[in-house]
Amino acid sequence: MPKTLKLFLWINIIILALFTSACGTTGKPVSTTSTNLTTEAANEAVNNGEYMLAARIYNELAATAKKPGKQDLQLRAVENLIKAGQYNEASQQLRAVKTRRLAKSFNVRKLILLAQIASYEGAHEKSIRLLNKAIRVRNLDPALQARIYKVMADTELSLNNPIGAAKNLVLREKYIVKPDEIDENQLKIWEILNEISHSDLKQYLNLERDLTLAGWIELAIEYVGHRTRFNKTVANWPKTHPSHTATPSLLKSLSTPRPRFVGRVGQVAVLLPLSSSRYALAAQAVRQGIKMMDDNNQRLDKPVVKYYDIGDMPDEVSKFYQVAVDQGAQLIIGPLGREAVDLIADYDNASVPTILLGHTEINTDGAIAPMFQFGLSPEQEAVQAAERAYLDGYRQAAVLYAQNEWGNRMNKAFSEQWKKLGGIVLVQEPYEIKQHDYSEPVKQLLGIDKSLVRKNTLQTIVGVKLKLEPRRRRDIDFIFLAADAKHGRLIKPQLNYWRAARIPVYATSKIFTGKRNPTQDVDLNGIRFGDMPWMLAQSGSIYQLRLLQGKWSYAYSQLDRLFALGIDSYAIIPQLNHISDEDGTRFGGVTSGISLDKYGRFHRQLVWARFKRGEPQLLDKIYDLSGLLKPGKENEATSTP
Repeated sequence: MPKTLKLFLWINIIILALFTSACGTTGKPVSTTSTNLTTEAANEAVNNGEYMLAARIYNELAATAKKPGKQDLQLRAVENLIKAGQYNEASQQLRAVKTRRLAKSFNVRKLILLAQIASYEGAHEKSIRLLNKAIRVRNLDPALQARIYKVMADTELSLNNPIGAAKNLVLREKYIVKPDEIDENQLKIWEILNEISHSDLKQYLNLERDLTLAGWIELAIEYVGHRTRFNKTVANWPKTHPSHTATPSLLKSLSTPRPRFVGRVGQVAVLLPLSSSRYALAAQAVRQGIKMMDDNNQRLDKPVVKYYDIGDMPDEVSKFYQVAVDQGAQLIIGPLGREAVDLIADYDNASVPTILLGHTEINTDGAIAPMFQFGLSPEQEAVQAAERAYLDGYRQAAVLYAQNEWGNRMNKAFSEQWKKLGGIVLVQEPYEIKQHDYSEPVKQLLGIDKSLVRKNTLQTIVGVKLKLEPRRRRDIDFIFLAADAKHGRLIKPQLNYWRAARIPVYATSKIFTGKRNPTQDVDLNGIRFGDMPWMLAQSGSIYQLRLLQGKWSYAYSQLDRLFALGIDSYAIIPQLNHISDEDGTRFGGVTSGISLDKYGRFHRQLVWARFKRGEPQLLDKIYDLSGLLKPGKENEATSTP
């Protein structure tokens, strides 16, 4: 063989050896957390409120199970997707569950889940039809019948029919055996009736024929209209109403303060740093949102709203809190700002229900009155980015994040949730926000730098300048990009240039300024991000609500999200006793579909969009923006975010 041919073959062998490695994994992937795939592990995840993890375990168990166990596991997975607020995925998976030729209970479970999803879509009448079809099935297990009436009650609340909801809970009690569950059901009836005005309760009592519900209404009238003698009424209740179903333990609890219970609110105090050098603009945005809702609330019995400016004195916030309570506040919204939030969370004399405008690490379980945490947590958004990518079918992630406190938090929150779901983090690459050229971190993320090293090594070996294109690694399913709009516009073109244009990119709401700007945002094309409906709606009731905003100076800016926070912090007050992530019941607000966990922290289920031609386009057709909060009306807890 001629020497030139041998040299040519030798060079090609080296090229093949060096460059085919660029197609595989470069660098050591971050190992995923192994999960014990058992029903016990799934149940533990449910108890911990980790519904996405539970759904993942049930689905993986279902993949190898035989019917009817397979369908049972599939339905459990859908139940947990609904609890997690993943209605679009729940709907798709539910269509794949085959219940024909199985026990009738399987089809009933499917009907219940279809009804919950229909309610989420705003089709409440359809939801009731599905539930009526389910309840007509004979010889059902009592637990399943109880569940039907619970979902029916939630749907009636969605239709702003509290008496209808109470009736269904009265019916539900006939199928409950455990004493603690009976007490919980009766407490729900009580909470619903306590949010009805005194005059309306009297009208309902005159019309009600069911003696059990009439008794509950009568008791609620005593509480609302004759608070001073209520304890005596409760003490005499077993004698005056011997056939009524109210349990002794429930009656005892009615005369003592209960954690998490929020009664009818007549006066609201809003504590905000309106004149603060640091938080003034944010505080004004929240105030404007609350004020807009209050001004447009046409209810005659709406609460009085008073504002208290805590200025630059967060350490004095407890004094403002006490002044507000002394002046008649029955519920507090605020404060705003981490230091002030922590101080109120740790305030021993917090005696009225409080909606903190932020999150805290302080344990509030021992608070005298219920304390809720309502903030725009960026960590929650990063977690949802992981969940969304997982549901979209991806399993191997690369993370590109800003090298600052916010970026580190995003990387940590995303990566922890991604590994918990069973995904693999291949590479985590930081970038300096002060840079103007992001080619280096992008090349390192994609393994381009290693490809270039291999090229230079080969040139040195053969002593010839080679015309070889560097290759990116091929094992990345998607990229989580922790960046704002300014940096995203610089980074995404670099990803495109280095042959990663087709790799899906997920981000948080920080990637969108809030103002549609196709000229500048064309560089963000393809990026998927989660945001609140307020920022994305172009039609429907949220868009109509935006018209009430008028010519506010900071509309369609980052501050607009705080305006929306103000809207929901006001509108959610009547629903604080009803929303929960344990059964998937959510409040349909402008910031998102909102659920409440057992620790008093609100969780927002975001809407997903993708930049196309420089503008955000909604991804989920199932999401009906016209079925949300309406101005001038008391919004209801619902499965429709």
